[in-house]
Amino acid sequence: MNRNQLRALAADAFHQVQDNGVFRILVLLCALPVLLTFVVGIREEGVVLLFGLKTWSYAELFGAFTRGVLPPDPRGLVIEILLQVVLDFLAGSLGMLVALSATSFFVPRLLEKGAAELYFHKPVSRAVLLLSRYFAGLVFVALIALVLVAGIYLGLLLVSGHGDPAILLAAPILTYTFVPIYAFTVLAGVVTRSTVASLLLSAFFFLFNGCVHQSWIAWQATAHGPAQRLMREAEEENDAKANQEDGDDADADDDEQSSTAQFFLGALDALHLVLPKTADADAFGQKLRQALDLPLYQDAEALVTLARLPAGLEALDLGELPSDAPLRARLGEAVLAARAGEGARHSLWRRPAERSETTIGERVRKRVETASQAAKTLEQELQSRADVRALERSSERFGSARREGEMSGALVVWHEGAGNGTRTRSALYFKGTDDDTIFALLCDAPGELASEAAAAERGRLAGEFYVDRSALDEWYPGELGFGAPLRFNILFSIGSTLAFAALMLALGVWRLARLGF
Repeated sequence: MNRNQLRALAADAFHQVQDNGVFRILVLLCALPVLLTFVVGIREEGVVLLFGLKTWSYAELFGAFTRGVLPPDPRGLVIEILLQVVLDFLAGSLGMLVALSATSFFVPRLLEKGAAELYFHKPVSRAVLLLSRYFAGLVFVALIALVLVAGIYLGLLLVSGHGDPAILLAAPILTYTFVPIYAFTVLAGVVTRSTVASLLLSAFFFLFNGCVHQSWIAWQATAHGPAQRLMREAEEENDAKANQEDGDDADADDDEQSSTAQFFLGALDALHLVLPKTADADAFGQKLRQALDLPLYQDAEALVTLARLPAGLEALDLGELPSDAPLRARLGEAVLAARAGEGARHSLWRRPAERSETTIGERVRKRVETASQAAKTLEQELQSRADVRALERSSERFGSARREGEMSGALVVWHEGAGNGTRTRSALYFKGTDDDTIFALLCDAPGELASEAAAAERGRLAGEFYVDRSALDEWYPGELGFGAPLRFNILFSIGSTLAFAALMLALGVWRLARLGF
């Protein structure tokens, strides 16, 4: 195929799109949210219309829904809602159906009586004509997605001052999702030669495929996710009690239900294996966004997270922490350290929670050390030290309110040393989502600080920690990897999806070669 033939095929596809009314609707749908981000600014003080013509405070916007109580980060919440509505709904679900409506006629119109004779008498093979229509549809959707996403990004950056490059990832994600769905549309168009039938079949396949994979992901999260791990022991105890009370009949019912469930789960697993994994596109995007904005520290099991050091603190090498063997034994292993110039030193420590057993008659009760018990043990050890005074133990709320990650912990505060060597120290014990791990945030400040000053110094870093509970609901993206098992392997997910698209196109070419005109 020479350059003139390629240019003619591209021009033909362009005119096909330009003459379609659905294309104009799709352009309008893309223009509206882009225009919205340029005329409405989402700023720190509120939502601003037309560069100051009208301003609504966040108290006015959220007052009717939250009874006057503002969320921790109202500006971030408004931006998140906007992106979810536009990129997840308008561009993701509704937009995919509109894109199919705008491109589903490509192949049926090619096969219309009169048009087919004209096209197929040209010195271009049927396979090339079909594939040209397919790739024209992909380019069409990719350009629309790029204009939509880039426009929203620029609008938020220039008007709202919110520059998040991760927004741009939505364009390739939407295009990737469209690749296998449109391949199925092309096959349906060749088989039915009807635009309406092709559109209906494609829309049904898109919805069915999404339901299959969302159900499979939910099943995997229920069977293997962290939420299941947290509830497993309680469920096992309840099941054991139920079996003892119901006897053999309950066991038979369970076996029957189990066999039925296994059949449906096996069918779901098989469908997930062969169908294109379009639901993974969102997971890929999430992993890429996380790669662009990695937190400074996150514990993989307990999900205790520190996004970045606050202003005024700088990273400190762990080797520069003072050696205090008795204290280190109660804190564990240092995982993070920071300092405020030549002043206070802050460090995060973690260790396994201690376990104990209590026998009451014939029952053995197992206990896992709590943060309060860890603080009490440290207090008892410090009481024996001659240089320690003003020792206090209490509970404290801390953490990042804007990330809705506030936590509770047990605090021990004391003074030690004399003269110029006097220091105010505190150890804040807490846990994340993993009950087997205890964390301690140690603050070591020079001088004998008052309780308010010590709390302010400690809060400089403590206020930035949070438990990333969203990871409990976002377990599946974390399981995906290049070296993961087959069902969670990124290469298999992408490869099987592209293989499905190639199979649909190959069947379309095979069918087209056998049509007579």
